[in-house]
This record gives sequence, structure tokens and C-alpha cells, in this order.
Amino acid sequence: MNDPSGPEPREPEVKETLSGRKQRFSLSRLEILFGGLLLVGLIYIGYVLFFQEGSDFSPALEKRMKKLEALLGEQTEKIDREIKALQALQAQLDARLRALENPSRTVTQPPVPPQASAVSNPPPKPASPTAAAGPVEKKTPSASTERKKIVHKVKKGETLKGIAAKYKVSTKDLLAWNKSIKQKSIRPGDTLTILSR
Repeated sequence: MNDPSGPEPREPEVKETLSGRKQRFSLSRLEILFGGLLLVGLIYIGYVLFFQEGSDFSPALEKRMKKLEALLGEQTEKIDREIKALQALQAQLDARLRALENPSRTVTQPPVPPQASAVSNPPPKPASPTAAAGPVEKKTPSASTERKKIVHKVKKGETLKGIAAKYKVSTKDLLAWNKSIKQKSIRPGDTLTILSR
């Protein structure tokens, strides 16, 4: 099957590199890539490459191969940039995940809108003289003449905190007014009673 006048098969040796093969057989990189039909330029043990002595590429083929090699280089650079961007994004996501898993670390949080922060964190009340005298009985919100009763139907994506902010009440009040809410979870279609000010 081996034609003595044809190309001679050569198997790569262990740890043989592409540049080593080029120097050993006085071949250009393009000849090795084209001869082995390899696009990446890697030679593995067991590959059989055929070379003809004195073979030469035509100028048109040489030009096309250089153009393809340049395009391959550009694509490689683009992929490298994408990989670096993905690695940077992965590092950011890992840092966020670690911060969420370990709440003792300080986490940079996005700024809270002024209305939402005022609702969720009401200003501390001044200490009254009766507070030191003894325990103060907590008053549960009740429907007084000052409050207006509103029925709110929960829509998809709404949260207790968001609804409380919308009506300028606290989530504790919402839970107190709506005993049917279990474990602070609401679903679309639920109806909430709100006593607005």
C-alpha cells in the first residue's frame, strides 16, 4: 500500500512539538497544517502526517492560507477577550455569592430610594417619661375614624414590602390587619386589607 515514490508517513514522537517538527523536516507551519489537515496546529501521538520532499505551495494557496491563519488569530484573540470578560464577571458573581453566604461581611448594596427607606426604617420615637415608669402596652392598629379601609388585590411580582411602601404603612401593620397571611408570603390574587392614613 505504501508507494515508495509517494509521501513518507511519520508518526510524532512523545513530547514532539509543531515547531520541532518544522525544524526537523525543514517545513513551514502552513505545510504542516495543510499536510495534516489540522486547523488548530496541535499534533497528538498516533497522528500520521504525510510530506513530500521538495513540495511547494502555489502562491494563491499560500496567500489564502495566510489569510485564514490571520482570521484564526483574530478569532483566537476575540475568544481570549471574551474568556477574560467572563472570568471577571464570574469573579464578581463569586464575590457577591460569598457576601450573601457570609452576612458578617459588609456588602455594598444599591442605594435605597428615599420613600422606601422612610417606610421600612421609621425614625426613632423620642423617649417618653412614661416609658421609664413601666412596661408600655403595645397597641394594635385598629380602624379608627382617621383611617380609610382599602382592599388591595395582589398582582404578580408584588411583595409585602412593596405594597406597604405603596400605601405608606409598615409590613408589621399589613400582617396585623391580614391574619390570613402565613409566614409573610402572598400570592397573586390574594386580597389584603389596608387601613391607610
